[in-house]
Amino acid sequence: MSPLLTPEKAAQYLGIKVKTLHQLVREGKLACVQVTARDRKFTEAQIQEFIESRTIPTPKIVDRKTPHTLPFPRKGGDKQKSTGDFLSERARMREELRSWR
Repeated sequence: MSPLLTPEKAAQYLGIKVKTLHQLVREGKLACVQVTARDRKFTEAQIQEFIESRTIPTPKIVDRKTPHTLPFPRKGGDKQKSTGDFLSERARMREELRSWR
């Protein structure tokens, strides 16, 4: 069984002030062991559970090698999608404009 941590040690472990630690307990975000009416202690498991509950997952890595296709509405209802290749898109638009003449 691991020893109980004092509020000072628990706050130091979390990198916060003792006042903030007690506020988290009052808000129900952090569990504690109520030893006496004025004395709270913390287990390592309670601290670790709090850390895990506040951890944000790693953001998804975006693959920038594949071009994104975006809807690109054309005159006359042509709804071809952009390939992301600027030069081929420009050539295709030029050909389409010539066909309108």
